[in-house]
Amino acid sequence: MRLADHERDIAERLHKAGVDSPRLCARLLCAHALGLDKLGVALLPERPLSAAESDRLEALAARRATGEPLAHILGKREFFSRDFRVTRHTLVPRPETELLVETALELLPPTPVDFVDLGAGGGCIGLTLVCERPAWRGILLEASAEALAVARENAVALRPPGEDARIALARGDLFAPPLREHSFDLVISNPPYIGESERGEVMDEVLRFEPAAALFSPRGGLAHLAAVCAGARRLLRRGGHVIVEHGAGQGAAVRGLLAAEGLDGPRTRADLAGHARCTVARRR
Repeated sequence: MRLADHERDIAERLHKAGVDSPRLCARLLCAHALGLDKLGVALLPERPLSAAESDRLEALAARRATGEPLAHILGKREFFSRDFRVTRHTLVPRPETELLVETALELLPPTPVDFVDLGAGGGCIGLTLVCERPAWRGILLEASAEALAVARENAVALRPPGEDARIALARGDLFAPPLREHSFDLVISNPPYIGESERGEVMDEVLRFEPAAALFSPRGGLAHLAAVCAGARRLLRRGGHVIVEHGAGQGAAVRGLLAAEGLDGPRTRADLAGHARCTVARRR
């Protein structure tokens, strides 16, 4: 069979399985199986596949058809135009989380900034910041040893300029961050914020394959958000900012949490889909 035939058959199979964007998935799986990129697959429709290549592609397609996230199969996901390693121990980076990075880059100057990424997971937020701003220094704090190992792999792969001096990866709980008070110009976080009662609204493949500890939070999804707000009050220098991601219906609650901690001017920003996505405040 030609490569184009394999790609068509896989797309049809994924469509029947209810997979989103089946044609794109099929092309990416073909590229991954054959060591090509998307353009390479498009330029070689007549390429025959060996038996070993067909078997490898079939195994990848079967995994996707059963709901395993494409990022887990490929072992990576793009975030802010960079590829980040992804495993079952980390969340799959979402495009809407790029709003946190964009907000930080807009709010703070390109001159030296000290920041902490609370609950850094695989490191996509904090590592993107140091890649985008060569003068910034950051601590990536994460409770999961497995997720922290993935963040370390991503740091090595991206190799931001001066990374040894500008990035520190630390294991710690965002409920009691082992960090010096009033040491940061920016606290940024994408913590767990889904309430247990919302479990039925979460996609099945997310529930099955992504770490529950990075998704769900007690108190109706507000426990980790409250911890980030309290941590920001303790960790920020005067004039420093906190930026925290949350659910579409949690903007008012997060603004209240920040105001209760004495942080000024909390305001919520919407993502490209128009959903309330992150809230910003400033320490007096």
